[in-house]
Amino acid sequence: MGTYFNIHNHTMYSNIRLLDCINRPKDLIDKAIELGLSGIAITDHECLSAHMEVNQYAKEIKKKNPDFVIVLGNEVYLVDKRENGIKYYHFILAAKDEIGHKALRELSSIAWYNSYVDRGMERVPITKEELRKIMSKYKGHVVASTACMGGELSTNALAMTLAEDVGDIATAKVHYDKINEFMAYCMRVFGDDFYIEIQDHGIEDQATVLPMLLQLARKHDIQLVATNDCHYINKEDSKMQYALICVQTNKRLSDPDTLEFETDEFYVKSTEEMYDLFSFLILELVQHAF
Repeated sequence: MGTYFNIHNHTMYSNIRLLDCINRPKDLIDKAIELGLSGIAITDHECLSAHMEVNQYAKEIKKKNPDFVIVLGNEVYLVDKRENGIKYYHFILAAKDEIGHKALRELSSIAWYNSYVDRGMERVPITKEELRKIMSKYKGHVVASTACMGGELSTNALAMTLAEDVGDIATAKVHYDKINEFMAYCMRVFGDDFYIEIQDHGIEDQATVLPMLLQLARKHDIQLVATNDCHYINKEDSKMQYALICVQTNKRLSDPDTLEFETDEFYVKSTEEMYDLFSFLILELVQHAF
């Protein structure tokens, strides 16, 4: 068994627009080292602010942990165009080198320059055309993955599967076409640096879309990357992060309609835990890209 590299991790800098995460960057890195992981990527929600602190800490730990890899990334909001009322799809970008990080900075600057308020929150999406143009200059220097259930691929995979389950073939076809269009776009823009991300936090929707994600990976010969979307360090910290979300959504921990969404699986997991979750696969790790 090799060591695990996790490409999807958040820090407190994800809280710049919303309350989302309780991880301090140094604590996150220390935990990953303690567990024997080979590395992690920092992918806050459209925010690169943690990168300076992370880079400084990487210099401190280099002597004792020379082989530990820290990758700088961003979880962007990828849309067709900027307008109110749309879904802001999550999408992971991670820099392979300094040139790739320049691409992240350019993309983030465009997103923030064009920010606007929709449904009471500041929105900072990047359009697919803007991403395409930037990546035409930096192709080969940035890794991309389809992110979580908030991503366009998983969102449409879930909608298609649910439509098929009730015999709504017309709706299923709409989402099938959207999936094919999205996949073609990602493969065209990123080539071999595009990965399909799979997750298992004990959430029913993730289990529902997993078969389709595996099928798409085989169909298009795209590598899978299994991730754990880290929002807190340890399993027992879930209550603190959940309280943060309740503040964000103006709810209480005791509210019956919030308890059903609770999960304590968004913590930093060990290599063994990840292999146990995805034991049915020969786990492909994105680590070799960096």
